[in-house]
Amino acid sequence: MSFKIDEHRVLYRSERFFSAFPSVIALPKGDVLLGFRRAPDHRWLFGEKAESDLNAVDHVHFRSHIALRRFSSGLEPLGDAAPMPMHGEAGDQDANLFRHSCGRILQHGFLWYPVTIETAKRLGAEKRQVLTSEHFGAGYVFWGGYVRFSDDEGRTWSDYIELPVNEQGDVSGGPYVQGTVAVRGKMAELKDGSLVFAGYTAGSRDRSEQQTRFFLSKDNGKTWELSNNALTVEGKSLQEPSVATWPEGQLSVFHRTTNNEDHLIVATGKSVDQLEEPFSTGVKGHPYDPLLLPDGRLFLSYGYRHEPMGVRARVASSLEELNSAPEIIIRDNSPSRDTGYPSATLLSDGRILVAYYIADNQGIRGIEGTILSTA
Repeated sequence: MSFKIDEHRVLYRSERFFSAFPSVIALPKGDVLLGFRRAPDHRWLFGEKAESDLNAVDHVHFRSHIALRRFSSGLEPLGDAAPMPMHGEAGDQDANLFRHSCGRILQHGFLWYPVTIETAKRLGAEKRQVLTSEHFGAGYVFWGGYVRFSDDEGRTWSDYIELPVNEQGDVSGGPYVQGTVAVRGKMAELKDGSLVFAGYTAGSRDRSEQQTRFFLSKDNGKTWELSNNALTVEGKSLQEPSVATWPEGQLSVFHRTTNNEDHLIVATGKSVDQLEEPFSTGVKGHPYDPLLLPDGRLFLSYGYRHEPMGVRARVASSLEELNSAPEIIIRDNSPSRDTGYPSATLLSDGRILVAYYIADNQGIRGIEGTILSTA
């Protein structure tokens, strides 16, 4: 069974905001909830965009937040995008929405803590890691991962729930959050209703490569435990892991990588504590978003930052089929390599919506979506 593209839609774009890293879920009555990272885009102050603005990238900002927009089952907007409650100290980075079978919606992500250039220099002198560049105009300290939840379909939210820290880790993440993780990727619900998702660290005392850590919840996301298991690959860094479960209960984790020619690395097993050795595949792109289809197959979408740039997907009944599964070209016309980060969900009519961020011809990043159906 193959898929065809029905249409492309603009889900959100504003010249006043740099919009990226979307996540999309379908709600029980058919509505669709879109979340994405949004921050001021100062280029609008200068009027008409210059050609040099096309590839301008702004992935950290002290006013960065998660915005939500609700759509009908026909993808008609039910109001404008609105910010979720913002953290009092730091800027949000990724949306990552998930709907539990009990109806609760969870949003997990991570934070950057803004500091002045003077503070950044002092921290650097103390060998503390701070993200800086002339473009950013400030310094940013990695401020850890979190989860929050909503029991009214995203209208109100819990406070930020900080993820537990690995006390044995020394990941140079900053003075406050050593041993915690960055988070971009899908959460999964196990057969017993418990939840699992993964994050990635900046390394450890023993290894320079980034590694994957897992978080588990047995109370629908109120509290989280850090698994003792960690995934590492010699000479390669694992990033932005997404978790999926197969119909028979197997767990698979899909990783963006470095030092691996942008190829997908997968780990699979019966549980987080029983994952087999990660292995590299022939699938190229990043990051990866797995969606289990009603027929048991996996729809795996991913950004493609190679010519022609855009978003692609593969559909497979097993991991063994991924390499040979034909690529579905969802978009191949991105004017900038700063694109992708897809998120897919099933619509009420059985079609698939894939949301992603992409620039228009003036370089304004926005969230667009592609609807696919079976051919």
